[in-house]
Amino acid sequence: MVVVSYSEGFADLDTGARVFHRCWKPQEPRIAVVGIHGYTVHSGFYMHVGSALASHGFAVCMPDVRGHGKTAASESDRGYVDSFNYFLTDLESFSKHVLKELGVERLVLLGHSMGGLVVLYYVAKYGRVGDAVVAIAPAILIPISTSAYIAAAIASKLTPRKRVRLPFTEEQIKRAMENQDREALKHIKDPELALRSTTIRLLYEIWKASREFWKYAKNIRIPLLLVHGEKDDIIPVEASRKAYNAVSSKMKELKLYPQMGHGVLSEVGWREAVKHIANWIESVLQENHG
Repeated sequence: MVVVSYSEGFADLDTGARVFHRCWKPQEPRIAVVGIHGYTVHSGFYMHVGSALASHGFAVCMPDVRGHGKTAASESDRGYVDSFNYFLTDLESFSKHVLKELGVERLVLLGHSMGGLVVLYYVAKYGRVGDAVVAIAPAILIPISTSAYIAAAIASKLTPRKRVRLPFTEEQIKRAMENQDREALKHIKDPELALRSTTIRLLYEIWKASREFWKYAKNIRIPLLLVHGEKDDIIPVEASRKAYNAVSSKMKELKLYPQMGHGVLSEVGWREAVKHIANWIESVLQENHG
C-alpha cells in the first residue's frame, strides 16, 4: 500500500503571482503531475483525484489559478484575470517550482475543462516544460454564438471587471449534480470558494483562448491523452475528437466514456477514469525513457 502525504500552502511564482496549492505525495515519487482545475472551482474539488493518482506513485500538485479559490486574494480578484496568457506562464512557473521542490525530472501536465484548455494551449504555444499531457473534457470548443462573442469582446475592453452570470443553464447544473459520485462529493474542501459569478474579462479570455488554441494545435508533439464523456453537454465530445486529429503527437489516445458527462473526474465511474489515466502515464513515460 502506498502511503500518501497531503500538504497545502502558497508559492510565490516568478510571474508575480502568489498561488495557493495542494499536493499529494507518495514517499518516493518518480513522476510529478501538475493539475489545473476547471472554471469556477478550485483545487479543493479534486481532493479524491489527487489522492487516487498519488496512490499510483505520482506526486500530484494543483494550484488555484488566478481569480479562483484561495489564490484570489480579494473579492475584486474573484473571477478575474487580465489575460489568459497568465494562466500559461503561471503553469510553467509553478511546474518548475514543483520539480525543484520534489527533486524529480519527469512531469505530466493534466487539466480538466478550462484546465484542459490551459494545459493544451500551453503545450501548443510554449511547451517548455512537460513530458506528456492529459486533457479531460478540454474547453477548446465552446458552443457560443458570434454575436455573444463580439459583445463579450467589447464589454471586456470597456468594463473588464463587470460581473456577469455564469454561462451555464439550470438544466446543465441539475444534470451535473445528479451524476456526481457521492463519495467524491464528501471529499471536497472549501466548496464555498467556488465562483457564483464571473467577470466579463475572464469569460471573454476563455472564449478567445478556445478559438486561438487551434492555430497552435499542430505544435503538440509530446504524448497526449484526451478523455471525454460522450454525454458532455457543456463541452461537446467533438472538441477532443478534433484535437486528436489536429495534434502532431505520435503517441496519442482518445478515451471516451459513453455514459459520462462533463465531470469525468467526479461522476460515478471516476475511479475507472483515474486508473486509466495513471496506467497511461506509467506506460507512456516508461516507453519514452527506455
